[in-house]
Amino acid sequence: LKTNSEKIGYPLTDSIAFAIDRFYFNHYCLVFRNGCFAKAISQIPMVNMLDDHDLIDGFGSYPEGLQRSTLFKQIGARGYFFFLLFQCFTVDTVDGTLVEPGQHTFKSMIIGEDGPYIPFPSHSSLHWFGAKTWLLMLDCRAERRKDLIVSPKTYEHVFAILRELPDDVEHLIIQLGIPISYPRMNLAERMMHSDGILAKVTHSGFFGSFANKFNKDMELLDDLSDHWTASNHKRERNWFILQLQALALERKLRISFVSGDVHLAAVGCFKTYPGKRKKTEKGKGVIQPPFDHRYMVNIVSSAIVNTPPPPPAQATLNMLAGHKHRTLHYYHTDEVMLPVFQEGLRTDTRHLNYVAGARNYTIGERDPSTGEFVFDVRVERRKGQGETKGYVVRIPPPQWEPGVADGHSLVHPEHAKHRHIGHPHHNEKEFDKAVNRQS
Repeated sequence: LKTNSEKIGYPLTDSIAFAIDRFYFNHYCLVFRNGCFAKAISQIPMVNMLDDHDLIDGFGSYPEGLQRSTLFKQIGARGYFFFLLFQCFTVDTVDGTLVEPGQHTFKSMIIGEDGPYIPFPSHSSLHWFGAKTWLLMLDCRAERRKDLIVSPKTYEHVFAILRELPDDVEHLIIQLGIPISYPRMNLAERMMHSDGILAKVTHSGFFGSFANKFNKDMELLDDLSDHWTASNHKRERNWFILQLQALALERKLRISFVSGDVHLAAVGCFKTYPGKRKKTEKGKGVIQPPFDHRYMVNIVSSAIVNTPPPPPAQATLNMLAGHKHRTLHYYHTDEVMLPVFQEGLRTDTRHLNYVAGARNYTIGERDPSTGEFVFDVRVERRKGQGETKGYVVRIPPPQWEPGVADGHSLVHPEHAKHRHIGHPHHNEKEFDKAVNRQS
């Protein structure tokens, strides 16, 4: 099949459908029944959330015609079915898809809207994660398309449930497969789009190995298009952050994120923007993290088996991590990457302070003596030798008084109604006015 139209129009035969099912089933059986991983999951409780690799690389971020082709839709449908079966122990035809909270067979399940390319609704989940801590696993793949990650109705449903969390909850950890605070790669994204320089060179026949086999776009374009900071998702991302800030203030919740996908370790952070430098130097405008409802840390810790990017790519990301972002200054929000990795894996110092380009995992637990939630990012010292070095990030419990976000001011809930910015897919003009879209 040489042309896009031939690939998109290729029929789904019984043998192809059987081969897709056989692949997913055999792969899950191979991984879940063998080796140390099988032993671990037989003894350690786990909660899982899918991303594109549970279906096919970049699923949801390809052009509409390709995504709606018969073969792609079958891959998405069966991949999602086996994800629910093996990773969530759920079969929709048996367990149902009730939307009402607590009515599903698994009380933690949050059923969202139907996906555009798969015949399933999204399946997020909310779990008790120990004393005063809850974990939200947000499904950011089932409803994904090139210009949307999660639908407005699903957001509405999720936020309604979060507002009903017990009053004693202090920490809400949100699992997002892809980091929401991460160095921007806008230049690379523009160059790889269909009218970009690299895309034109690839389409002309040069560097053909850099093109994917589906529609000959640049191989890395779907990865860049997946990111929350991609141009197509930027407004939704900003809206989501502002809504979480309002939730944090209203319910006195410290919100943190855990993510993976990028094959290295990093720590992003949102916080209150203190204003201009002169004001900051006088000691005004700065809010310490315990009292800052906008203080939200994004722990980025990729899967243990992921090979890190090459050193030049790591150096580039480390350089980009130091850039300033004015995206949400309009709403008093600053975004930075934290230089957590000051000490080297085998030396006293290291040159790349913002990223750790080695296999890693993260341990998270609440410190009962301080109320802090402590993330310990464990980075492999030498590949395959089983020794790691820890980088600790301590997240303070909330110490502000509950309130309501009303424009640029904070209003006590007894004196004002909660105002929300409309989801960008409901009212794009309102959102563009409310959120400064500078990068």
